[in-house]
Amino acid sequence: MDLPAPQRLPRAPNRLSLSINAGNAREFELWRSGYAPLYEMDAASPTARASFSAGLTSYNLAPVVMIEGYSSAETLERTARTIARSNIDHISLTVRSQGGFGLDVEGRATEVHTGDICVLDMTRRSALRSTGYKSFTLILPRTLLEPHVADIDALHGRVLPRGSALNAMLAAHMRTLYAQAPSLTLSDIHAAGHATAAMIAAFAGASSDGRGMIAEVTANASLKACRKAIDASLHDPWLGPDFLCDKLGVSRAKLYRMFEPLGGVTLYIQRRRLMHAYRFIIDPAYAQERISAIAMRCGFGNVSAFNRAFRQAHGMSPTELRAASLSGEMDDTELVGDRAFKTMDRWLRGEGVAAA
Repeated sequence: MDLPAPQRLPRAPNRLSLSINAGNAREFELWRSGYAPLYEMDAASPTARASFSAGLTSYNLAPVVMIEGYSSAETLERTARTIARSNIDHISLTVRSQGGFGLDVEGRATEVHTGDICVLDMTRRSALRSTGYKSFTLILPRTLLEPHVADIDALHGRVLPRGSALNAMLAAHMRTLYAQAPSLTLSDIHAAGHATAAMIAAFAGASSDGRGMIAEVTANASLKACRKAIDASLHDPWLGPDFLCDKLGVSRAKLYRMFEPLGGVTLYIQRRRLMHAYRFIIDPAYAQERISAIAMRCGFGNVSAFNRAFRQAHGMSPTELRAASLSGEMDDTELVGDRAFKTMDRWLRGEGVAAA
């Protein structure tokens, strides 16, 4: 592999900027579309849509995404349908510098106030009803937090109140990381991302009074254990419901119940396989490997079926993706305008910044 030219500096983390102005119906619909990987978004009435304005600036410190934004009053709902179609397996932390929101987490209602930090599991249902606000959000993949948190399922809907010591330290770190993001080089990105994940886990995963970590739990038949078993077996063509039931000792009915919020176990497996295939295809280390070999590596026995599923999931064929990756067409450091509305979904699927 050729070395980069001496004068070439490591590029900064991907930066995305979006904003929409009141009175533009097309921009409002684009904003809703851009939100689709995260939430079904809307304003309260036609009048509210007509006067709606919003904006954000986001940095991709793969695998951590940070977003600072503002918005008019809105409703956000993460339904079973949204969860199934997005295949985002992330945890988000949000703090509002202005405004608050009403939160419904699987039937449990609470109010989140200015300065509180709210933790949400993006694989589970939630609904937010917000007045106009300014906010900061940090989104991390579940796999980054799992080694540090004994019971990661207990984080969903947790609120760290403003004024607590944990809140003050975590909020300050989040804002500092965001402020430093433009100056981070590629070599810094992964170190910063993983260090941040460990710090968040230590705070958000600790007991509410900070005196100890959440007690260890047995997870032999949990969704967490199923996810790990799937990721460890993506190469195996026999991976499926029967495989998982035998490996984990769970009934088919229980397995289906666990994966119902994610669109079903079979669909979840396919999406994980496609995500891994994407990463192999854009990795320079596998540039000479045949697409058919990558398909087999990810558990697809039929290359034609793999190509169809890949295009449906990623909007291009594996061959087209490889060509774009090798040519540098995907190496954007800043995306603005219409094109940027599709970028957040790609980032959250781990398809943004290449591994360091």
